[in-house]
Amino acid sequence: MTRRLAQLKVIHAVARWLRRAGPVKSLIVAVALVNVVFFGCIQWTEGTRWGQRPIESKPPETVVDRQIRVRLLGRQPRPNFDLTVTSPFAITDTATGKAILPENPAVDNAAVRPTSTQGLQIGTKTIPSADILIAPIRDASLVINGQTYRGQLRILRQNDGLMVVNHLDMEAYLRGVLRGEIPRSFHAESFKAQCVAARTYALYQKKNAPESKLFDVYDDEGSQMYVGVRGEDAVADRAVQSTVGEVCTWFNGQSSDIFCTYYSSACGGLSQPVRNVKPNDPDVPPLRGGVACNDCTNAKFYRWDPVKLTRAEITKKLLARYPSLKKLGTVTDLVPKQTTSDGRIVRLEIVGSGGTKETLVGEDFRLAMGGRFLKSTNFKIEPTKDGFTFKNGRGFGHGMGLCQYGMDGKAKSGMDYKQILQTYYPGALVKKLY
Repeated sequence: MTRRLAQLKVIHAVARWLRRAGPVKSLIVAVALVNVVFFGCIQWTEGTRWGQRPIESKPPETVVDRQIRVRLLGRQPRPNFDLTVTSPFAITDTATGKAILPENPAVDNAAVRPTSTQGLQIGTKTIPSADILIAPIRDASLVINGQTYRGQLRILRQNDGLMVVNHLDMEAYLRGVLRGEIPRSFHAESFKAQCVAARTYALYQKKNAPESKLFDVYDDEGSQMYVGVRGEDAVADRAVQSTVGEVCTWFNGQSSDIFCTYYSSACGGLSQPVRNVKPNDPDVPPLRGGVACNDCTNAKFYRWDPVKLTRAEITKKLLARYPSLKKLGTVTDLVPKQTTSDGRIVRLEIVGSGGTKETLVGEDFRLAMGGRFLKSTNFKIEPTKDGFTFKNGRGFGHGMGLCQYGMDGKAKSGMDYKQILQTYYPGALVKKLY
């Protein structure tokens, strides 16, 4: 400011001198004065606006890595699959990042399989690498066994089979998850609640995956149902766009943190604590269960019909999932050892033909029998002549956290998505992460 006042005093003094000077002298001095004032003012203004700002030594820290890695085509290496890439694409070696084939034309229905050596075969092309990344120049160009996906594709040889992993942006991934998880008839607020829960779940899995893991989530019910581009529609897209970056958090005493936002189709009337199903998971308040739900009664499997299994069938299914249970011999009895107040079996004792006993988490037993066969752990066990009947079944899924049909009932009753999430995850807050 002092400098500006000094400039003004000079200007007034020059003006008085000009009134006494001749025309030639006045012109010369006027030109000089314009230069001083104009450029001096620019320098003064810019110095005030920009000169005092600190220079950052490094770019701002990235809040979150939005890439998600989805394992496709099951949990075991595939011997082969069909690949169409509808735009030109590059192939790089994943380990080194070096281009193997930087420019490739689109391919149609090319068979992908391991070579007789250690490389890969894509149609007629032999790739001298066992781990590649395919990067199309246009999005939604990947078609795998007839199903279209966004992003890029990693193909990793594992012995004589192939692991297939879709790399894409989180928000693009969610567009392919929502319709895989809930029907189009659900309310718009249900789609938003599901979107925030699905985003949080995926980011939690990514955050807590070991560094050596090659993917973050599966494309099936073991993680979240991801169906790619065919699941995208206007309702799902609006839910993603209106909740971009939003996640469920809880306050751990020092800061807000995300948690594993489990959800299931229909809780059957009451959610259960995460520790009942996953004893090693963090015991966070939003997942302690006990949330009463009267809104999932319209779910198709709120009640389900009795199902039967023979002792031989139960034994075979258990051994397929838990080979160590071979010591039991043939299963002869099933005894609930711990149940919830509403009848869910938390721990189940399995008695073998030699008298040996083993206790399983109820949900682990259910999944061993088939998650669509025994639709929940809320049932009664009735021995039969050659096996068991599972009757009075209620609910569909593990019953932890969010109840999807309950969510929709609440949405249609007027709750918004944040209220729904805070109901099923008590103590949780919705926060914009990016």
